[in-house]
Amino acid sequence: ASSSSSQPQDPSALVQNFLNSLKPGSSSHQQIDKPFTTLPDLLTTTTTIPYIDTASPSEIDTLCTLLPPELFLLSQENDTDPSSSDPNPTPAAGQAAIEALSTDQKRDILKRVLRSPQLHQSLGSLTVALRDGGLPMIGEALGLKVENGGLIRGGSMPLGGGEGVEAFVQGVKRTVEQEDEEGEGKKQ
Repeated sequence: ASSSSSQPQDPSALVQNFLNSLKPGSSSHQQIDKPFTTLPDLLTTTTTIPYIDTASPSEIDTLCTLLPPELFLLSQENDTDPSSSDPNPTPAAGQAAIEALSTDQKRDILKRVLRSPQLHQSLGSLTVALRDGGLPMIGEALGLKVENGGLIRGGSMPLGGGEGVEAFVQGVKRTVEQEDEEGEGKKQ
């Protein structure tokens, strides 16, 4: 009598068994994506605009340095002849434009950016990239302290889906907290 273990198995059954072996946990349950918010849903204007309204002048200045200097140069051009503007402004010209504006003017520009469709579209694109496995490259490019480098624990595959977005948000939080701690250490 021949044993069933010595019989060749159906190739599709072999492939299915292999695929099932790669899934964590029980092979009878399909892995479900962990639900997590999107970046546009997390950074709504109802959340961000009140922050801008209550931010200190130094926080406003810090946020302004994160934006392209052209935004501030354009706001100054409204008061002057636009044909006299330099198409390739220097960083110093951008910084001078920021410094020339009042805190209220800077707040207004930041609010316009936060309400812009371009920002929301970019946040949506970033969410898609994170869900599709881009966390390791995005985290590295932004210098974020992402757990396990954005890879699945004990593996070499990038996190994706809701877990990728959540790991990104946690990485941003961790990076800010560490920078704050390092800044406090330098002040003492």
